[in-house]
Amino acid sequence: MAELHNPHDTLFRALLSDPGRARDFLRDHLPNTIAGQLADAPPGIVEGGFVDEALAGSQSDLLMKVALTSGTDAFVYVLAEHKSTPDPALPLQLASYMVRIWKRYAGTGTARLRTLPPIIPVVVYHGAEPWTVPDSLRDMIATDDPDLAFLPGAGYILRNLRAMEIDALSRNAALRAGFITLRQEALAFLAEIAGSLPEGTDLRRQVLEYVLRVYNVDMDALRTTLRTGGHNELEALMGTIAETLLEQGEARGLARGEARGLARGKAEGLAKGEAKGKVEGKAETLGRQLERRFGPLPRDIAARIAAAEPDRIEACLDAVLDAPDLEAVFAQDRPH
Repeated sequence: MAELHNPHDTLFRALLSDPGRARDFLRDHLPNTIAGQLADAPPGIVEGGFVDEALAGSQSDLLMKVALTSGTDAFVYVLAEHKSTPDPALPLQLASYMVRIWKRYAGTGTARLRTLPPIIPVVVYHGAEPWTVPDSLRDMIATDDPDLAFLPGAGYILRNLRAMEIDALSRNAALRAGFITLRQEALAFLAEIAGSLPEGTDLRRQVLEYVLRVYNVDMDALRTTLRTGGHNELEALMGTIAETLLEQGEARGLARGEARGLARGKAEGLAKGEAKGKVEGKAETLGRQLERRFGPLPRDIAARIAAAEPDRIEACLDAVLDAPDLEAVFAQDRPH
């Protein structure tokens, strides 16, 4: 059973991992001065991410390699901010991600260090709160002297999905449907989304799965809405997705329970082992002291020591120094 991944990351990658949709995204959302320099070829998706592990639940990224009309290449780095409120540290994080991209590009040699390709940083935000993050690192540095403000990245291009008109989200219908879903307005534009995403496609399923996982939706009401709108295929797909998510959630809960049980069992086993070791150590001490006082121990005495409970061993240890003989020591071992 596949693990439940971050729903924002899953949908974001599904939207832009398709070269055709990625090309339309760049044409729609890059400034004309930059979009006009892009060649007609669709961008290539570069595998791997650069987001810090601690931020992976709130950020997603995608790196594209694009051909320029000049005959050279550039990178477009798209960072999606999934928090409901913007993170003021984002320009600093973005700069570190860009440096990582250049380091990976340069590799271990020096030949590429003087020909680093441009990186066009694009931030996509769909949170509910207004964007209040500084436009660049320059705005975060406490100096008005430009000679002191050395920057690894001058700024970024912000696309605030929440602040845009629906028609401005994209000319690509599928891409627009995905962005509407990220804005958590899919239920209000259900007919448009259903018509934009062909039946049987992965993106159609991923959009519906996002709604079921992220939206605070009444499942029965949604089924009724789909049925009333004639979206029978979506209603059936909804049941399949809901069942799968339930199975995945149960599997994850079971795995976590087993892990906790294993850790608890290990701790309990360790504690029992330590306790048993202490008892055995005291039994050996009792045997040595008895041998020093009374000579080699008979087999039945050795067996009684090995089978004795901890409190009985303690009683015998207290008696061994003053007892006149073995029988007097083990008189402490008789039940009252």
